[in-house]
Amino acid sequence: MLALLRRRNFALLWVGQLVSQIGDMVLMIALPFYVYQLTGSLFHTGLMYIVETLPRILFGSLAGVFVDRWDRRWTLIASDVGRAAVLLLLMLVRAPNHLWLIYAVAGMQAVLALFFAPALSAITPTLVGEQQVVAANALQSVSESLMRFIGPPLGGALFALVGLTGVVLVDSTSFIFSAALLLLIGASKQHVDAVRRAPAVGTLWVQLWREWLDGLRLVRERPIITGLFVTCGLFAFSQGLVAAPLIVFVREVMGGTALTLGWMAMAQGVGSLLGAGLVERASTVVDPAYLIGVPLVIAGCIVLVFVNVPVLVVVLPLIATMGLFIVGFFVTTQTLIQRHIADQYRGRVVGALGTTTALMALLGMLIASTLGDRVGAVALLDSSGGLTALAGVVAVVMVRDAGPTAPPATAREHCPQERPAGLRV
Repeated sequence: MLALLRRRNFALLWVGQLVSQIGDMVLMIALPFYVYQLTGSLFHTGLMYIVETLPRILFGSLAGVFVDRWDRRWTLIASDVGRAAVLLLLMLVRAPNHLWLIYAVAGMQAVLALFFAPALSAITPTLVGEQQVVAANALQSVSESLMRFIGPPLGGALFALVGLTGVVLVDSTSFIFSAALLLLIGASKQHVDAVRRAPAVGTLWVQLWREWLDGLRLVRERPIITGLFVTCGLFAFSQGLVAAPLIVFVREVMGGTALTLGWMAMAQGVGSLLGAGLVERASTVVDPAYLIGVPLVIAGCIVLVFVNVPVLVVVLPLIATMGLFIVGFFVTTQTLIQRHIADQYRGRVVGALGTTTALMALLGMLIASTLGDRVGAVALLDSSGGLTALAGVVAVVMVRDAGPTAPPATAREHCPQERPAGLRV
C-alpha cells in the first residue's frame, strides 16, 4: 500500500488531501460548537448542516456530468482555490445576527465541493492503475484517519485559544496547499482526449441531459450499484439523524466541550488507521458484501452501547473499535464503483450517489431538527444506531456476487445505448 507513494502524481494528490482534510476537520469540530454557542439552539445548529446538504441534492448529480467532461485536475484545483477564498468570509462573523453569513458560506462551500468529490474518485484509478485501486483507496482512508487523529485536538485547541478566526485561517491555508500540489500533477492523456471530443456549445444542454440519464441507467441496471445506493442512502439517513444531536449529546449529556468531540473523532481516527492497513488484505479473501455490511452492523451496535453509557472512558474505546471496522465500508464502496463503472461515467455515478445520500441525510436532519428538542438527543442517536445496523443487513443481501477482484467493465457494458460523442457514528 505505502509503495503507491513512490508514484509521484498519486503522492502529490495524497499529501495535498491529507493537509486539506486536517484543515476541514479543524473547522468541522469548531464551527458547529460556535453556532450552538451563539444560539443555544439545536435547530440553528442543525440548519447549518441542512444548508450544506441542499446543494448536493439540487446539483450533485449534474455536477458529476460536468466532472466527466472537464479536465479533472483543474476541476480539483478550482474547487480548492474557491473554497479557500469563500472560507475567509467567516472572519466577519461576530454575533448571532451574522448567522446568515455562516449559512451562506456553508452553502457556497458545499457547491464547490460537489465538483471535488466525484473528480477525486474518478481521477484516482488513472493515477495508480486499475489493479491498485483498492490499495489507493485504503491509503486515502489512511489520510482520513490521520486527519481524524490530528485535526480534532488541533481544532478544539485553536477554537479555545484564538476562536473562529484562527480555525478559518488554518482551513483556508490547507486548501491553497492542496491546490499547489495538484498543479504539479501531470494530466491524464486519456481524459484530456475525451475532453477535447466534447460536443459543440449548441448541443451542450441536450448532451448534458442525455449523459445525466446514462448515469442513472447504470445505477438502475447494475444490481451491485443499486445495492450500494440503497445501503449508502440508509446510512446517510442515520447520519442525518445524528449530525446536530451529537453536539447536544456531548455538551449536555456527557458534559463535554468541543475538545471532547475532538477526542471522540480522534479515537475513531486511530481505529480507522488500523483498519485501513487491514482492508486491502481482507478485500482479496472476503466478499465485498460482508466488507460493507458487517462493519455497518458492528457500528450500529456500538452506537447503541455508548449512547446509553455516556462515560468518556467507555465511549473512546468503543468509537475506536467502530473506526477499525467502518473503514472497510468506505473503502469497499468506493472500490466497487471504480471497478464496475468505466472511467468516462464515474463522475456522474459518484455525483448521483452524492445526491442520493444528501437527500437521505437531509431527511434525517429535518427529523432531528423538528423532533430533537421534543424527544432528546439520546433517542435520536439510538435511532441512528439501529438504522446503521439495518443498512449493514441490506448490504449483505443486495451487494452480492461482486467478487473480491472484479475487473473493470468496458464503456459499452455500462452504456445501455451508445450516444453520439459528446465523525461519523
